Amino acid sequence: LAGAVVVGLCEASANTDRARLAVAALAAGFAGWVGVGVTHGRHFAAGPGRAGFVAALCLATTATAWAAAPVVGRRLPCGALRAALVAASLALVFETANVLVLPRLYPVFHGGLSVLAALLSPVIGRGVRSIFAAEGGALASRPRPHFPLAMALGAIVVSTQAAPSSQKLALADNLRVIFLDRAPLLAFGVELGQLLAPPPPLEPPPVDVEERGTARHALDWRERDVLLVSVDALRADHVGAYGYTRATTPHIDALAREGTLFLRAYCPTPHTSYSITSMMTGKNMRPLLAQGLGLDSDTFAGLLRTYGYRTAAFYPPAVFFIDEDLFAPFRDKKLDFEYARVEFADPAERAGAVRSYLETQPQDRKVFVWVHLFDPHEPYVAHPEHPFGDRDIDRYDSEIAAADEGIGAVVAAMRARRPNTVVIVTADHGEEFGEHRGRYHGTTVYEEQVRVPLVIVGPGVPARGRVETPAQTIDVLPTVLGALDVPLPPRIRGHDLGAWLSASRPPDGDNSRDTERHKALPPPAFAETDEYTLLADAEWRLVCARRASACSLYNLDLDPGEAHDASAANMERFAAMKALLRRLEASHGHYERTRGGAFGGKPWPEAIRRGLAGDGDAAKDVAGLLDDSDVLFRRKAAEVLFDLKRKEVAPDLRLALSRDDDDIVRRWCALALTRLGEGAPRSIELLDDPDVAWRRLAALALAENGDARGSEVLVSWWQTATLPYPRAREVLSAFAQIRPKEAASILSLSLGDVRLRPYVAETLAAIGQSSSRGPLAERLAAERYQTARVALAEALLRLGAKNELVG
Repeated sequence: LAGAVVVGLCEASANTDRARLAVAALAAGFAGWVGVGVTHGRHFAAGPGRAGFVAALCLATTATAWAAAPVVGRRLPCGALRAALVAASLALVFETANVLVLPRLYPVFHGGLSVLAALLSPVIGRGVRSIFAAEGGALASRPRPHFPLAMALGAIVVSTQAAPSSQKLALADNLRVIFLDRAPLLAFGVELGQLLAPPPPLEPPPVDVEERGTARHALDWRERDVLLVSVDALRADHVGAYGYTRATTPHIDALAREGTLFLRAYCPTPHTSYSITSMMTGKNMRPLLAQGLGLDSDTFAGLLRTYGYRTAAFYPPAVFFIDEDLFAPFRDKKLDFEYARVEFADPAERAGAVRSYLETQPQDRKVFVWVHLFDPHEPYVAHPEHPFGDRDIDRYDSEIAAADEGIGAVVAAMRARRPNTVVIVTADHGEEFGEHRGRYHGTTVYEEQVRVPLVIVGPGVPARGRVETPAQTIDVLPTVLGALDVPLPPRIRGHDLGAWLSASRPPDGDNSRDTERHKALPPPAFAETDEYTLLADAEWRLVCARRASACSLYNLDLDPGEAHDASAANMERFAAMKALLRRLEASHGHYERTRGGAFGGKPWPEAIRRGLAGDGDAAKDVAGLLDDSDVLFRRKAAEVLFDLKRKEVAPDLRLALSRDDDDIVRRWCALALTRLGEGAPRSIELLDDPDVAWRRLAALALAENGDARGSEVLVSWWQTATLPYPRAREVLSAFAQIRPKEAASILSLSLGDVRLRPYVAETLAAIGQSSSRGPLAERLAAERYQTARVALAEALLRLGAKNELVG
């Protein structure tokens, strides 16, 4: 409809300036929307001034539309077929760019391309019509459209069908996921549809206490030494034992021949800090830390020390790089290892350090040694002794080969002095090379990012064993404890794989044994990021996009690349797995110690636990707790809604703001409403609050909506505090909105943070201070990470750098 209106206005503009002015006005509005959007995007920022950039873009687009409209309008009727061919070609270019250029980034950029493609559809249709007209068909006569009537009819159709269509769309998870990931314009419709007809939440059943099976004595590793080796960013399908054709891992392959290989093992979160800490505690740490729980967890080293083991760890400082402050107790206590060598070192150096440590240990004391090898992590470096090529993926394989050589040396060092050592090799996460249009890790829960190798060699473990059912790296700790006959702490969420390992080949004719084995098998594997969750059960993978509140189902046996959603053909399984996933998410924190003290000893309700884990679908349930009789629940619910930022709970927040008698609840509600763009005067008052924490949150909420009254507070917050990574990203986004000049020099000092570096660069470009060019250029000259290099270079270009980019 919009395309038909634009085409009609172009034709009319050949005869009247009013139509020509209308085309120019529409073009200006479109350019303004795109300009504002791209200057606020991930890798784009305004040049010397955001307003100046947007204004220049609007003026250029308006002038072009003013000049072109009558020319296009005169040529369309007489060259409809040729125009249709040109329009079809342009539409194909726009949509191809949508799929291939900067995927998942810059929504407005992609939306603009989709709008342009859609506007071309009437031109294409007119060309088709001209073919029928040339043949004397019934379409030869074409009445002139009545545009006001057409727009009125279109408005009626949209207003009457929007809600019913949204309700139907809410039930089509696979379609919404496709729209969100592949069709930017339709993705906006998905998000609008969620406001009109939110997808019905699945009511999880009460959390059951899990049956942990009877696998305690399936393995006997008592009096055995234990070596655990983890490799950073090692995806399973780049290991020879998992079918990789390159000779990247001869030492891991040899261990797999000695012991049992878990074909489908998963990390809990594709970030090192969360994954390693989860493995060392036997529980999913990301959702626990989000609830403020889990910091008092028992650890692998602490438990084994209690039972007489000497413990040693060899790992790089980068283990706690992501959200470092959240892991401060684990970092400061070095995960309870009595000996810890925390340094960056190549694999050969690690092996030497392990050898030196073992030489100092008495033979009558058992040891637990953990080694974490960092090499395959980006940036990838080619090792001359392992030449595979010059692409990123070739250098990655070269790094894997170097790490594998180190594994061989570490295992040899252990076995030389401790020949009866149990050996476990795994990884903290995988790595993506464009399989789902992304790079690196930490962004999705598809196989390439969360599936990791897991090889176990020890007494009772069959040689060349293969286990296909999904397992998790949080199962390593309970498995070792069970084999050592150490009581399993009740808060551990992983499962003892002992019976599974001992029966890694199907039993022959022993049905009772088979039944007992299956009783002990772990539940489906779970993994998550901020945006995605995974449930892995047998060959099925349920991947849910939190932002879209929608899930896809994949069958790995038929679709190993997870490219084809199988939910429509397997609705019963799809619904069951969604319910199980929701139940599992709701259980996080259920086994943790209660809050105690001022909290009265009561655990958080299930809705709050889901909200703290980032489940946007929990927003309405959390909002229901704003009426709870427990003021602590009401406060926490309002705080969670502040972070979830879901429009559908705005009425609940307004009601609580107006009637709750607790001032803390009203503060959170006011700030949450302000973040949603529904300004509350109380937020402005909080800028003068005696408590600096409230001043900071108020400044953030206001700045996110373009109000710079709290800019000094935000700048001071950045300068004087270490912000958690998610909050730091939010503050940077707020800076990009209000562009405080005084923040430029302070942010330049933050370019040393490799995680935040791309976003700091974008923010500096948005602020537009030319003095930022020097620090950006200095950092670019030494930058090794591709994503950061791109962001730094683009920021310099936006700031008008020239000489700084030479050489």
